[in-house]
Amino acid sequence: MKSFNDLLLIHRQLDAQFLEHQRALIRGNLVAALSHLEQYEKRLLDHIKDEEEILLPVFEIRVTPPVGGTTEIFRNEHIKIRDYVALLKAEVPKLSKAKDREQAVIFMLDSETTFKRLMVHHDNREHKFLYPQLDEVTSEAERAEIFQQLSS
Repeated sequence: MKSFNDLLLIHRQLDAQFLEHQRALIRGNLVAALSHLEQYEKRLLDHIKDEEEILLPVFEIRVTPPVGGTTEIFRNEHIKIRDYVALLKAEVPKLSKAKDREQAVIFMLDSETTFKRLMVHHDNREHKFLYPQLDEVTSEAERAEIFQQLSS
């Protein structure tokens, strides 16, 4: 039986992709770091699109949102996530021109820590509110149909 909590696998895969980006940063392989970040971004944006176009509309119609679990909060976090990834992507090429590359990479990793905290907070909100409540308000047949629509 399908459960929306199955989507947490995508979150773990995204975390693994981001880790590969950070490993490449540490190794000084900026081409690989950017490539991993671009792959991460594509998968992340596909997942966000699925949530905004497929999951959140069902949530809005069928769920009385709990405090801290409104669709407005999810959408606002998605905006912050998209903006942050775009900012990180723009910073990677600048690292090659830095006078002190090690310091620049450390600064980048510190910035990414803030992003990762946002992602953990967002993932927890989905795990606590979005996915379990969608499971409660949809039938097994509806979940199967919804999962076929998801690109991520």
